[in-house]
Amino acid sequence: MKKVRRKSFPVEALRQAVLIVLIAAAVSLSVNHFRPNGLPLVPPPASKKAVIGSQNLGPLRVSLDEARALFFAHGAVFIDARSPRVYRQGHIEGALNLPAQSLDQGVLAIKSRVSPDSFVIAYCDGEHCPLGREVAMQLLAGGYSHVGVLVNGWTLWRSGGLPTAKGG
Repeated sequence: MKKVRRKSFPVEALRQAVLIVLIAAAVSLSVNHFRPNGLPLVPPPASKKAVIGSQNLGPLRVSLDEARALFFAHGAVFIDARSPRVYRQGHIEGALNLPAQSLDQGVLAIKSRVSPDSFVIAYCDGEHCPLGREVAMQLLAGGYSHVGVLVNGWTLWRSGGLPTAKGG
């Protein structure tokens, strides 16, 4: 009589577990697909407002090289989010001052001087300074659609030897 060799218990159990998981995945994907309000398998892309509100600025973060190129091409308006006193001590040449502490009146003043179609780059100073992001969010809420943030902008700009100005 010939002996029938059986697979070992752990191998057979693993094969059955994988099979059960695959069947469950297939059934759940099918049910989700045919439901009228099925869950999306891939999340929708985040809006600009959501991206800029997060710590990671993602696509709205402007590098120093990009800011430099836009500055020399006159392709962007720079907004300094620091206090007026600090702004007068030194800022990016041509930058407008819109302190985060007076955003509501400041956005109205900016709107009278800067078209909502313009590319606007907000900045402050310090790697973790939230003021540039706050100003950028307010500009987005105010109708500006092309807004970027130069993180640690003032320090990067000065260390890059780029044009600065003092006064009001």
